[in-house]
Amino acid sequence: MLTNPQAPETFDALRQRIRDRFDGLSPHLQRIARASLVDPNTFALSTTAALGEALEIQPSTLIRFAKEFGYSGFSDLQRVFRQRLIEGAATVRDKVLDSTPSSAAADIGAILADSIAVHRQALESLLETCDHAALGRAIDAIRAADHVYVAGLRRSRPIADYLLYGLMRSERPCSLLDFAGGMAGSQIATIRPDDVLVAIAFPPYSPPVLEAVMDAHISGRRVVTITDSDQSPLAVNSHVCLTVASSTPSRMQPIGGAIALVHAILTAITPGAPPNAS
Repeated sequence: MLTNPQAPETFDALRQRIRDRFDGLSPHLQRIARASLVDPNTFALSTTAALGEALEIQPSTLIRFAKEFGYSGFSDLQRVFRQRLIEGAATVRDKVLDSTPSSAAADIGAILADSIAVHRQALESLLETCDHAALGRAIDAIRAADHVYVAGLRRSRPIADYLLYGLMRSERPCSLLDFAGGMAGSQIATIRPDDVLVAIAFPPYSPPVLEAVMDAHISGRRVVTITDSDQSPLAVNSHVCLTVASSTPSRMQPIGGAIALVHAILTAITPGAPPNAS
């Protein structure tokens, strides 16, 4: 319940309450909670009728969800999500467009140097901030897994493909979640207790990957995530979370840091590599 109804709740505070109470909600309320966490913009701007139809629930269930978190009605709860859009900082894209000059005739050498600098910055940041204990736990989980499922879309897809490539080269049973063919949900349902899901996503987080992580978590399966921060929606539903800073002043965000992290994991699990000291 809201401790002070006179003081508007922040979006971050409400989101954390939804995360904390997710496991105790009914299936219908979990469906609403998942939508609010995965796609808060749509949640903020849709009507109750549209949300009800999209989530296959009655509009009255949205009201019940709002009351579950101390609001008098759904519109009051939705106002918190709308306020986030009003007060939110500029998107990464807007920042990039504002700070990047037109370079139709830019020097090719300078473009290459800038690109290398961006990737160097990402690698140096990873070297300084990597949680070695978490990395060790991720290596142990992947090494011990009977089967490794890998999830990644958009710019995380090449990172996922590289992980899958390395696992296959190591002759480890592995699969890439089939989002394009619509079979990812069925694959998640077949994950066994001794398997592990490795999910990769950075802002803007791909909803199908977030849903896969949440479904695996709800099923009690082990999940290793690679994302941008421990505040990522992937982090709350993971067994182990590895973070790689992703925001740089570049029109195209680099993946070099995540690739280096995956390379370290693959090197560690290669047959003949020493077991993790942790």
